[in-house]
Amino acid sequence: MERVNMKGWLAAVPVTMLLVSTTVWADSLQAQRERYQAIKLAWDANKMDEVERLLPTLQDYPLYPYLVYRELSQDLDIISPRQAQEFINTYPTLPAAKTLKNRFVNELARRQEWKSLLEFSPEAPQPAEAQCNFYFANWATGNKQVAWQGAEKLWLNGHSMPASCDKLFNEWEREGYLSTDMILARIHLAIKEGNTSTATYLAKRLPNSYKTVADALVKLQNDPASVVAFAKNLTPTDFTRQATIAGFSRFARQSPDEARAALAGISSAQKMNMAETQQLKDSVAWQYMGDVTPEQAMWRDETIRETNSATLKERRVRLALGQGDKAGVATWLKQLPNEVKNKEEWQYWQAMTLIDQGKTAEGETLLRQLTSKRGFYPMVAAQQLKMDYPVYVNKAVQPDESIHNMPQIQRVRELMYWEMDNLARSEWINLVSSMSANQQEQLARYAFNNKWADLSVQATITAKLWDHLEERFPLAWEKQFNTYTRDKSIQKSYAMAIARQESAWNPQAQSPVGATGLMQLMPATAKHTAKKQGISNYVNTSQLTNPVMNIELGTAYLDDVYQQFGNNRILASAAYNAGPSRVNRWLGNSAGRIDAIAFVESIPFSETRGYVKNVLSYDLFYKHFLGEKGNVLSASEWNMKY
Repeated sequence: MERVNMKGWLAAVPVTMLLVSTTVWADSLQAQRERYQAIKLAWDANKMDEVERLLPTLQDYPLYPYLVYRELSQDLDIISPRQAQEFINTYPTLPAAKTLKNRFVNELARRQEWKSLLEFSPEAPQPAEAQCNFYFANWATGNKQVAWQGAEKLWLNGHSMPASCDKLFNEWEREGYLSTDMILARIHLAIKEGNTSTATYLAKRLPNSYKTVADALVKLQNDPASVVAFAKNLTPTDFTRQATIAGFSRFARQSPDEARAALAGISSAQKMNMAETQQLKDSVAWQYMGDVTPEQAMWRDETIRETNSATLKERRVRLALGQGDKAGVATWLKQLPNEVKNKEEWQYWQAMTLIDQGKTAEGETLLRQLTSKRGFYPMVAAQQLKMDYPVYVNKAVQPDESIHNMPQIQRVRELMYWEMDNLARSEWINLVSSMSANQQEQLARYAFNNKWADLSVQATITAKLWDHLEERFPLAWEKQFNTYTRDKSIQKSYAMAIARQESAWNPQAQSPVGATGLMQLMPATAKHTAKKQGISNYVNTSQLTNPVMNIELGTAYLDDVYQQFGNNRILASAAYNAGPSRVNRWLGNSAGRIDAIAFVESIPFSETRGYVKNVLSYDLFYKHFLGEKGNVLSASEWNMKY
């Protein structure tokens, strides 16, 4: 970029000329959009004379602040604190203003303008890098007490910290505040969070007098089996006991039988109390949920009866469900804490247990109570009672004119027009979070009315509007789903439910592992599906953010999985999330002994279990809005043994 000319221009132009309109361009929105497109193209082509000519003509355009931000951002090394502050003051609701503030704190640190940094940011910023620079600025200007308080707060976390923190930590250490106890405390936090690389790095910072501990810690992070030697060779302290418990958990996952055999010796060597020893036992019990011997099962159940871990007890109920062990289900339901028993899934299974025990009226009363709630188990309870599930739709308040005229809304509208969905979502979340409950409802409805499906959903999530079903489940891209499911086995409502669960209708959604778009397709899956189905116009992964292409490929893949699992949405949904091989393994474990609901609840992965429940309930909601009737499960899904 020709930064010399632009720097000179920026330095010469008063900030108010950038931020405040001096000339009214009374032209149409379309004309503004054309100039906005032109200035973006000019900027990308380094035609800075054209940028300078066009920029003042767009001061009334909603996205003008983003153009100013782009200029200030790329010339961060020459702008003054006054220019940065005026931008922030002029656009206080703009997410980019917050970003600029944090970036400019770091820029002032680069310039070593410590006094200016504290004048610009009197309070500590949020990001760790800017915080470290803020507290170092306090040290550099003589506010050592503030600096050391900040250093300790930043130090005590289990993650790796930005390089900008090194100079602060170095001065803090030089003053004698970085004690061995502080290093051990952070190692404990890193181990607790599973950050083995951070724990290993910190162990090497321990003083020579702790060399035995340091060496043992480093080995423990790389070899879980070394927990036996770690426990027996180190003098017991609170720190060594906690490190032993964390290391033992990894050892139990790796070799549960060996861990169990070593358990008593480890507990004794580290002088653990009953609660600490129980944590060791729990780690092994978690691994004894598959194919175990009668003796191992007996040991596991004794351990679970003694534990205070509600999640481990819930896992035991699910194991009984997966084994078709009705007596076991009844036994272990009684073991759950009262607050856990009130969860919808356990209310349902308590009802079914009562019915199995001949207490039909009592069980059906529990089921009827469930049907007044929202979600998978209330729907299942209705089907069990052979009644239609009552869908209650709480519509959001219609937006008033003030919503339409908000600058944030105008920016969102233009960002959506330009398909800059992620920026629009950032604006939207920032806006919804700052509003009252009544305004949040209006915003949800505003997005729904404008067919901003992902923003409608996001508003209900941010504002927790769970009963506003219309705004939660907009009929997004209905025409495309109709087109691409017309010749397939899957129903439109099911495909839409998958898309809603996968991306919350964000066409640019991308997972950490690379799944992309509305139906969250992996590139390899998309390529294979395109080849198999003869979709010749799919040529590269960038097309996966195109809703139409994503729906075409996604419905084709979903239909393939659906047919592979006998037109069963429970199995197809689980396979779409966790992979077909895992579903086949789970079916092998249950061996045709259990009903549909027991199979869903016994899925060992909590993510997949929740995914399947959501998709099936979303499907019923979409059927409702499409004017269709039905239960949460089809007759074949309901009657099948899994």
